[in-house]
Amino acid sequence: MELVFAGRLDDVSASLAVHLDRGGQPARAVPFLERAAAVATRVSANEEAIRCLNYALSLLHTLPATRDRDDRELSIRSSLSVALNSARGYASLEVEQNLDRVFALLRADGQGQLPVRWLWVAFTHRFMLGDLKGTRELSEEALASSLGDPSCLCEAHHAMGGMLTSVGDHAASRTHFEASLAAYDEQHPQRSALGSDLGVFAHAWYSHALWLLGEEELAVNHVDQGIALALRREHHFSQTIALAYAALLHQMRGDSRRVLEYAEGVVALCERYGFAYYGDWARVLLGWVRGQTEPVLGIQMIESALGRLDAQRAQARRPYYLSLLADTYRHAGQTDRAASIVDTAIEMALQRGDAWWLPALFLQKSALGPAADREASLRRGLEVALAQHSLSLAHRLNSAMSATT
Repeated sequence: MELVFAGRLDDVSASLAVHLDRGGQPARAVPFLERAAAVATRVSANEEAIRCLNYALSLLHTLPATRDRDDRELSIRSSLSVALNSARGYASLEVEQNLDRVFALLRADGQGQLPVRWLWVAFTHRFMLGDLKGTRELSEEALASSLGDPSCLCEAHHAMGGMLTSVGDHAASRTHFEASLAAYDEQHPQRSALGSDLGVFAHAWYSHALWLLGEEELAVNHVDQGIALALRREHHFSQTIALAYAALLHQMRGDSRRVLEYAEGVVALCERYGFAYYGDWARVLLGWVRGQTEPVLGIQMIESALGRLDAQRAQARRPYYLSLLADTYRHAGQTDRAASIVDTAIEMALQRGDAWWLPALFLQKSALGPAADREASLRRGLEVALAQHSLSLAHRLNSAMSATT
């Protein structure tokens, strides 16, 4: 087979690996399985990549324990990280178990300081679990580690920028997102250990911080740059990320037409290529759009999507998603239920430190609660918005306060 298919070994690498394994040559089978997985990953056939890589790991563990074997395992698990994240989601148990093994291998190699690319994976995992305290610690560690390695600056500043946006420190997050994009070389694309293009990701997430800071035109410009870059890269997973962040940005702006356009694009990509997580992110947004005219359908869509996110252990941005659910219940005329959901979201935001949407939640609370409490909710929201430099939300709160006088 090696001779006959010498010019196109990619086509038969998985079959060759099986023959070599059954022929008692597991060491020779492993590289062919890695090759088959790489082929599958290139076309977003992530389940096939996972199968090949797990097969390779099972063969590798039959070989004598050596440094070379551990290095090979680390390489395989690096590829597995990309496939697992795409197919199972950032917070999945399999992603966590793979990361734990990577850390064990790195520490066994005597690496006191973990590589930034793997700290970035850990940062993303903790963020998705809703652990912003752990996210901050990992972001700080990544940034400190990057000082001696300029090649890691894009990842490290991206992590810090994302964390700061989430906790509501938007002015500081801007500095780090700018540094992340300055460190990104478009001529030499950088991919994270989870497979995403770092330039696409930084443009996309930065757009949210910019909108909150009151820079609406610049925010739209950055998210559009992220989409364009993903299309130039012809990288479906990065395109999915860019469209998901665009859909959320336009929801904050109140542009339902563009939310619908981008969210439907996300769902289509996720269904075609088997990507996890982002499809349910998009379905929450689609439920919000549908709920403006068909609230019962909208509620069903959002609650189903949140249930699937729970199954993936994905808790990131949950107070924001709950605010969309509350708004949809309001459209359905169930104001008591909507008010209860907003109260839950506020409590969750304060408890977790997931504070970026907190001013908007107080604005919602003011419209749903007793008239006597309206002014206090608005003042609390404005206080938080000004402390965060969240000028877009401060403007909405000021408008609401003016309308009450």
